[in-house]
Amino acid sequence: MKVLIAEDNAMYRAVLSRNVENWGYEPVAVEDGKRALKLLQREGAPRLAILDWQMPGMDGIDVCRHVKRNPDHPFTYVVMLTSRDAQEDMVAGLNAGADDYLTKPIDPKVLRSKLTAAERIVKLVPPKEWAVPRIDGYEVQKLLGKGVFASVWRAIRQSTGEPIALKIIRVDLATDDVFGRFAQEIELMEKLDHPNIARIYDSQIDKNLGYYAVELLTGGTLEQHVQDKSPKPAVLLHLISKVCDGLDHAHSKGVVHRDLKPSNIMMTGTGEPKIVDFGLARFMFEAAEHNSAVHSMEGSVIGTPLFMSPEQARGDTDHLDGRADIYALGIILYVMLVRKHPHKVNQHNRWETIREIAEGRARRPSEIRPNFNADIERILMRALAEKPEDRYETAGQFGDAIRGFLEELIRRKRQKSSS
Repeated sequence: MKVLIAEDNAMYRAVLSRNVENWGYEPVAVEDGKRALKLLQREGAPRLAILDWQMPGMDGIDVCRHVKRNPDHPFTYVVMLTSRDAQEDMVAGLNAGADDYLTKPIDPKVLRSKLTAAERIVKLVPPKEWAVPRIDGYEVQKLLGKGVFASVWRAIRQSTGEPIALKIIRVDLATDDVFGRFAQEIELMEKLDHPNIARIYDSQIDKNLGYYAVELLTGGTLEQHVQDKSPKPAVLLHLISKVCDGLDHAHSKGVVHRDLKPSNIMMTGTGEPKIVDFGLARFMFEAAEHNSAVHSMEGSVIGTPLFMSPEQARGDTDHLDGRADIYALGIILYVMLVRKHPHKVNQHNRWETIREIAEGRARRPSEIRPNFNADIERILMRALAEKPEDRYETAGQFGDAIRGFLEELIRRKRQKSSS
């Protein structure tokens, strides 16, 4: 079996290649992420990949995302490598779709055992696509995405004829941690019912089957929507005010998202934004069970670095509340309007980014764009206040501030046109 080794350190690359070859595999070594992705997209590419986290050009985590989020890509088992023995790396890697995780220096015995397990799993998964599953009450139609532990399908809900997305977990392969997080995601989503949050219809999870049916969103991500439609600033503000409403509802139910980013805001076919992916969410009003998947991540840096609040970046997750989501949404709006990040971040270095957000201050938009609207700047900077107590108390207040600005803008335009 071929094994792709993507590692920019020549010594590690040579050692990994030698060990892999000694164990009967065929190593294919490259020195950066771009070459790794290009190779994985070729016919007959390796279906087992060892990717270093930080590489020039493209990080291993980005390569993993590209491979795992492309439903037409053959299943590839990905092992992430990092020099940090930190749980937050493991969480971020799993969120990107990675199937396993190794820290440097690499123990050859551990690596060999992981490759043996990976080979066994790869052989269980058909090269092109998973067999179409049968779920009572659903007509499963088309594969939308897959990983080693779960697949997402387009299906028809037979009771209503409505198209939905069906996320199915493989209970025969899922670890206790993955299984626990899947169950928690279902539990939290079932608490929520709002027009700007993807609606969950049905779920089942036991020793034989785990799935949930959720609203099928066909308009792509918010990021894709902005790139494709190039909406005017007022339209962007209106969209974000609706996201604020969805967040406000989640927070009122005690649910904090903790990983809000443009790819976790999906659009309907009619252009309505909806919050998705509560896999890292946490219920604020109840203490987590000590043996739960969430408890095992306490004290970690939870979330996506570019959209973290300072308290998340500092690892202060014990008292994390909805104001962390407000900060994340402030960054999203800032980036869409200013086309720059409010922090001087290094997108190719996760830990430098986390440190900058934890210690640095958010730049005023006018520091980057001198003619930036002063009223919107005030709204943004309150959402991006370093201390949670200085931000909007609720996401609803954030949304009201945006709507107030838009109403005033309309009033002024009417005045101007009538004078």
